[in-house]
Amino acid sequence: RIHTHIGSGSDPGIWQQVASKSLSFCKLWSTVESLNLGGGYKVGRNAGEPTTDLQEIGQPVKEAFKKFAEETGRELRLEIEPGTYLVAMAGALVSTIQDKVFTTGDSGHVFLKLDAGMTDVLRPSLYGAIHPITIFPGSGKSSDVGSETENVVVVGHCCESGDLMTPKPGEPEDLAERTLRLAEIGDIAVMDGSGAYCSGMSTKNYNSFPEAPEVLVDKEGKPHLIRKRQLLEQIYQNELDLAGVF
Repeated sequence: RIHTHIGSGSDPGIWQQVASKSLSFCKLWSTVESLNLGGGYKVGRNAGEPTTDLQEIGQPVKEAFKKFAEETGRELRLEIEPGTYLVAMAGALVSTIQDKVFTTGDSGHVFLKLDAGMTDVLRPSLYGAIHPITIFPGSGKSSDVGSETENVVVVGHCCESGDLMTPKPGEPEDLAERTLRLAEIGDIAVMDGSGAYCSGMSTKNYNSFPEAPEVLVDKEGKPHLIRKRQLLEQIYQNELDLAGVF
């Protein structure tokens, strides 16, 4: 097997180059039976962002594999890793607004502090990734969903300047305001597009925050707890006493 992975996104021309270059490696070894082109299929998490068209990028790859078979007499098995493409929009981080802070001056902001953060979704802090955020009333009543909006900066609960949920796109250290529904302490903030590279890439137990529970909602809308909230004792259960050392 030959395996390449460049996270190439949604450009069909790039995928054609990737396939051609990877197939050139396969020509060097007659024992190669499979070519894995990895993943990197872009998912548009926000309005206006492109999502990879698999038919569009797949056609030049198909043609490249057919040409390889004609030239070498070998039909390779194509493997791909479309994990993000399949599950990115299948998960959401549900959190509660713990605090609302107003800073003054020309550079002042309204800050919404969540009871979650980079301990659960690290992509904004690491990449400057942008996730959709929606505010819902803490009462749970549809009648309490207002139409008034405000510009806010959303931050996490960690004692860390990088625990920022609304960075500038691609700039994880720069604050950016987001226009959201007017929020109050106790309201719910839902961060969509959290199904891939979020739970698995979280900064688990940073500041001793326990790992959050996970809930799966089935096709009938019924929720199922699939991971319990971590207990405090589970965070330090592997630590050992050093009797007589101190």
